[in-house]
Amino acid sequence: MKKIINILLTSMLFLFVFSCVEEDDKIVLNEVSEGNISADKSTLVLNNATPEMEAIKFSYIIPTFDVLVVPQYSIEIGLKGKNFSNSQSISTTKDPATLTLTHKNFNEQLVALGAKPGEETDIEVRLRTFFNQNANYYSNVLSLKVTPFVDLKNLYLVGDATEAGWNNNNNNPVLFRDPVNVNKFYFRGYFAAGAFKVLEKLGEWHPQWGVNGSVVSVSNPNGSNEPGVFSIPSAGYYSFVIDINLKTFSLTPSTSGNVYSTIGIIGSSTPDGWNSDQDMVTSSFNPHVWKISNISLTVGEAKFRANNDWGTNWGSNTPFSGIATSGGANIPVNEAGNYDVYFNDLDGRYIFVKK
Repeated sequence: MKKIINILLTSMLFLFVFSCVEEDDKIVLNEVSEGNISADKSTLVLNNATPEMEAIKFSYIIPTFDVLVVPQYSIEIGLKGKNFSNSQSISTTKDPATLTLTHKNFNEQLVALGAKPGEETDIEVRLRTFFNQNANYYSNVLSLKVTPFVDLKNLYLVGDATEAGWNNNNNNPVLFRDPVNVNKFYFRGYFAAGAFKVLEKLGEWHPQWGVNGSVVSVSNPNGSNEPGVFSIPSAGYYSFVIDINLKTFSLTPSTSGNVYSTIGIIGSSTPDGWNSDQDMVTSSFNPHVWKISNISLTVGEAKFRANNDWGTNWGSNTPFSGIATSGGANIPVNEAGNYDVYFNDLDGRYIFVKK
């Protein structure tokens, strides 16, 4: 009987010890201080003309716990009222306790959430501290109003009515983007009798823009739903305008103008500053459309001028694209990099295409 009692006592002691070990393995975390997040802006309109510039900076204080642990951190962005369902998550660090997003980065997050370009959107932001899927700690929730933008597109002409012919990577003429309505493009110049289409990317046939009847249409990236051509009935100067959002276009006869022997770009953003022009090139086919390829520009200003002299010069106050006027303002160059720069001396339109 004594043996039986000893065996029972030993078994009970073993179970008690085993149970204690299991309980000790379950570490219970308690927040000593809660996490906190703030932002340097509460309202923001994202700018498609400065995609790589800083748009917003989040600063946060990570939570502390009563046990030494090594958690992970992320910032979650969601549409207001959705309780962070289908939110965007950006991994971040303890040191530095900040996260900076560019206009392009922030715009991509919002578009992924389903925010509509050009419309002010209420969003919420919070800091998440986590160890695994079942151990999450959240900060306060920020409420922001942010307006996303439409990604900038560059469009090019292709077709036997153009200088490039039916070659999708042959120094194809660029269309000049409207500085306000980024979906509207212009080209004033010489066209041969024939036809043309509009490409989004040099060297790629799709997506391509054309017409179905009188309505502007675009092909799918896989080449399906290919549209018809824009037609030029007889050779001459034309003004072509296309709005890829409204799906409208116009093609009207135009006129030529003074032919300049040289036009260059000059300014504090150019390689020789205000000291000398960086010469642009044109062609006998379209002598009013000028281009300089792969020019390295710094943050600063620029203008266009003829004959290496200030007697005839053009400028404006909008970066990346716009309409330069005679003796106009210095064109702001807000982002350093290599660019293809185009200028049309017939209507003063210009566009800076970053490489």
